[in-house]
Amino acid sequence: MSPIRTRIGAVVVSAVAAAGVLAPAQAATAEPAAPAAPASQTAAQAQAMGVKIDLASATIGITSRIYDIAVAAIERSQNRSGYVKSLMEGAFYDAGQTYNVMVVKADHPYSYDLDNIVYDATVHASGYPAFRVLVFDSGVFTNEGDGGWINWAFRGVFDRDGMTVHFREF
Repeated sequence: MSPIRTRIGAVVVSAVAAAGVLAPAQAATAEPAAPAAPASQTAAQAQAMGVKIDLASATIGITSRIYDIAVAAIERSQNRSGYVKSLMEGAFYDAGQTYNVMVVKADHPYSYDLDNIVYDATVHASGYPAFRVLVFDSGVFTNEGDGGWINWAFRGVFDRDGMTVHFREF
């Protein structure tokens, strides 16, 4: 990752964290899964060729989208389940629809073993509990508490067995 992209990512994350909306728990430092596509190709063309999106761009895009969702939810006084679904959808689409996404209430009991976490942030929005947003390749996530849209939401390629979700790589 170039120093400019690293600095831009740090500035965006710092600005959002300073606003009190996100507190990133881990920086996305993984390398793309395949060589980068030529600049003349669109993201969709690159994805069709099996190239994962640039993680620096994805991190900035996801952070920006999650911030927008949190602000909009506060302004609309959106219900909690709608807020959780919005966080999930925003992270999924801004990660290029090529990663699995898990959103879970931050203080909820859960365990996980996830591979290649490319985004991990805790979202704090006024009027809502804190939620953790995870974007990753594959793995297992077990909800050890209550279910329902008010406590967790997930999207991607998975099999669910009760409160345990087995995610597969796209």
